[in-house]
Amino acid sequence: MIPERATSIEQRVFLRGYQKFEIRPDGDLEVTLKHFFTHNQFKVPLWHVNPNPVRLKFMQVGSLIGAIIFGLATVGTLVGMVTSSDRGLVIAMGFPLFFFGMLFLVCFWKLRTQSVNANVFYFRNGQGQLQIWFDKPDATAFQSFCELLAAKSNEAWNSRPVDPSSQSLPGELAALKKLKDSGVLNEAEFERAKAKLLEQNENRRIGFAS
Repeated sequence: MIPERATSIEQRVFLRGYQKFEIRPDGDLEVTLKHFFTHNQFKVPLWHVNPNPVRLKFMQVGSLIGAIIFGLATVGTLVGMVTSSDRGLVIAMGFPLFFFGMLFLVCFWKLRTQSVNANVFYFRNGQGQLQIWFDKPDATAFQSFCELLAAKSNEAWNSRPVDPSSQSLPGELAALKKLKDSGVLNEAEFERAKAKLLEQNENRRIGFAS
């Protein structure tokens, strides 16, 4: 059984900022994002979240190489300045030190902010995503929250509010087909949902409770 504490998770990553996800009893997922001077807070209905996350790991290789090269150049220049007894040479090396140092900081910043290591939960309408940073704040909290979010979003989908215009059997079948065409449901999931819908409709037709 997943512990109650897994209903929320707080994550901090150096240079990437802070984020908090909270599964609320009212069926919403509350999201808080902070990065430098920006602060965003919003709610997403749980049934909007696809319960099948994608494991995404991507590193900015160019930024990593640049950080290593310019980092070594910065250290080398600094060592040269410290060990040199020629004051004119020390002053002349000030500009390269500043230049290499700035390039190192830029590469390091891009490496930290643009690399991705997360479980990505996409929205069912394809117009958004949630990145749960991998193993933050620790592996246990990360894993338990992702499992609970997947379970709750799937549960919310099964009890989601339905547009009255789609309550007829053709309307419900069309809605299922739209989900299949958009990639939310695969072929097997579509067939299972279709069979269940037809069974429920038949039960209603002959007087059984759905």
